Amino acid sequence: MEENRRVRMTKRLLQDALLELLEEKSLEKITVTQVCSKADVNRSTFYAYYQDVGELLSELEDGVLEKIPGAQKVPVARTDSEFIDTLERFFDYVKENRRLFTILLIRRDSGNFNHRLLDAVMEKHLKPTQQEPTRLDRYAYVYCINGVMGILKEWLQEGFPFSSREFGQIVLRMSAGAVAERM
Repeated sequence: MEENRRVRMTKRLLQDALLELLEEKSLEKITVTQVCSKADVNRSTFYAYYQDVGELLSELEDGVLEKIPGAQKVPVARTDSEFIDTLERFFDYVKENRRLFTILLIRRDSGNFNHRLLDAVMEKHLKPTQQEPTRLDRYAYVYCINGVMGILKEWLQEGFPFSSREFGQIVLRMSAGAVAERM
């Protein structure tokens, strides 16, 4: 069932309040009362949508992951230029949502979110093949993505010293040895 505008707005207020609180403290120290107070929403309204603050965070993360731009077309043999275009769209998305990614990737540094982001990126960007990827293929890709996650955090913290396209080129150059033929 599609949510009406009022429900979406209320959930957005709650998510924004949670983000503000996450800038100040860890999730474990945030209460429903604090979220409701910050969002100017009654506790009963909160509980109409969520069981706890963790569920609110999960929905917020789900929204981030759903909006990750994927490859516009996934050719059998992707060129470097097409891959850089795909990376540029993803890095533009990160830049456009700087506060959100700073909180989720750096402030919280949640292994759970990082793993979910890794899976979402893999699902949207891994080249489809006739056969299931081998364990070695997956390890190479995980190695590459975890390296990208590390430099992505640095890029975020440094205020994007490279354009999204330049950063995509850097990522491609650094990743080439690890997974060039597997992507």
